[in-house]
Amino acid sequence: MKQLLSLLLVFISAKSIAQNSITFRINYSDLYATYDFLMKISDSYPDNELKTIFRASPYNTAEYTDRVTAYERLVMDYNYSFGQYPAPLKLNMMSRDLLERNLVLSENVDAFVSRSLGIIPQEDLTAMASLLERFLPVYRNLVSEPYKTAYEEQKQNLLKYLNDDSFSRYFQTGLDFYGTAWDSSIPIELNLLLSLDKGNLGAWAFGNVAVCEASAGLQDHVSFFSVAIHEIYHIIYDNQSLQTKHDIQHWFNTTKSPNSQYALLLLNEVLATALGNGYVIEQLNGKTDAHEWYGNRYISQMAKAIYPVVKDYIKDKKPMDEAFVQVYVKMYDTQFPQWANELNHLFTYRYIVADTTEDWLYLRKTYRYHSYSRFGAPISPAEIEKVKATPITKLFIISQNHHAAISLLKDGFTELKDKKMNANKEFINIFRLKDNTRLFIINRHQSTVEQLMDSHFPKQIIE
Repeated sequence: MKQLLSLLLVFISAKSIAQNSITFRINYSDLYATYDFLMKISDSYPDNELKTIFRASPYNTAEYTDRVTAYERLVMDYNYSFGQYPAPLKLNMMSRDLLERNLVLSENVDAFVSRSLGIIPQEDLTAMASLLERFLPVYRNLVSEPYKTAYEEQKQNLLKYLNDDSFSRYFQTGLDFYGTAWDSSIPIELNLLLSLDKGNLGAWAFGNVAVCEASAGLQDHVSFFSVAIHEIYHIIYDNQSLQTKHDIQHWFNTTKSPNSQYALLLLNEVLATALGNGYVIEQLNGKTDAHEWYGNRYISQMAKAIYPVVKDYIKDKKPMDEAFVQVYVKMYDTQFPQWANELNHLFTYRYIVADTTEDWLYLRKTYRYHSYSRFGAPISPAEIEKVKATPITKLFIISQNHHAAISLLKDGFTELKDKKMNANKEFINIFRLKDNTRLFIINRHQSTVEQLMDSHFPKQIIE
């Protein structure tokens, strides 16, 4: 492949943590940005400024739109779990995560292909690389060149926090609180991504890479840094030792709270928010942020509730322990008891199995925010076993072979052995399982999933 289409990968700066000799690198990847661009101009993605620019450009032709559709249809999502860790305390490794990491770290398309062989089938990888190569000049012409100054401004916003060792200090704060050891030979890669949507600010992480997205013209530099360090705290949490993960699961189990599992499922985002959006913001601004700390109210409210405890642990340089978990779960139980009946909360962590993929669409559309989401089809003994091994909300949608499907579920879940369910009638049944999660069974005939859900839960609350 042509080298003139090579990835622009500029290492802007590198800084080491004195105590741990851990390197932070800030970079920019045209290759990753083009991948992101292709996703955001696809039909399935909500309207945004990139889509508007593309539609108004000379590239909005049948030739290019057909390629966008082909890209959208590529199968990139496979996953494998770390079976020795309690699920989902250690995130499953997703093939897309590995591909995204390789996009950030590769200097050109050829290097990306070489790094990524075996992650997805070669046929799909070759197609993906060909489409990326074709759209690299499109992205450069429409975005990276016209907005070069805006990118430089956001680069400087992050660079000052690297130069004054803020990344180093707050990284160490996270290591101390989570009790995580970090291999000093592994750098933290911060990949800048420019957003053209006003007010957009976000980040996501995979492996040792954090993508930091900021809108052109963003002036709140402290928030940009806090979002970046928030994402790094996810990396630190995910890399706690196997023993620590087992300890955390044990500490939650010993609380004997019926809400223990959903409190645990919130933990990753709550702690990153309390640390990044609570503690870091207070340290830099001299006061806590009076606004919401996170775009999801469950995470924001729980982070604010537990923040004084987190702050005390940081002050004493104590890692989170059983006493911390006891306080955390008690707060969840006493301050937010209604959450256990709110579908927006329960479906934040879901495994949905349906006879037809169309039945997933209502859940994806209505409960768009999720921290952990898996889909499976059809309903089978193997799929039931996968669901049982995942301590999150479980939802089975039966639209065919009703008697057989209900029989499989009763065989698979001991809690259903003596439950009566009329396969000939439409219903939604909800059960509490031994792992302290909820099981939803939707048996539909003529009605759609949306109709059944709207009739059973008009206020999205389990009565």
